[in-house]
Amino acid sequence: MIKLKKTKVSANEKARRNRILFWSFVVIVINLLQILFKNWITSLIAMVGTIYALYRIVVFDNPKNRLSQKYYDWKGNKLSK
Repeated sequence: MIKLKKTKVSANEKARRNRILFWSFVVIVINLLQILFKNWITSLIAMVGTIYALYRIVVFDNPKNRLSQKYYDWKGNKLSK
């Protein structure tokens, strides 16, 4: 059996992973509600909720994405915190 080295995860990365897990659960719950209650309101809520969750995961909470307002300013320069 091959033993892999365990790398230590920083607190910021752990928090980011927990936010990704939270938004994935939100998407699952919203889409389950869409399956259970088939009407245009739940479909609309599921679409908007899924798109917003993808935005939060891919753009907002991603430190490597220059479109992230959390890590970069409007010019694309890193924010100093």
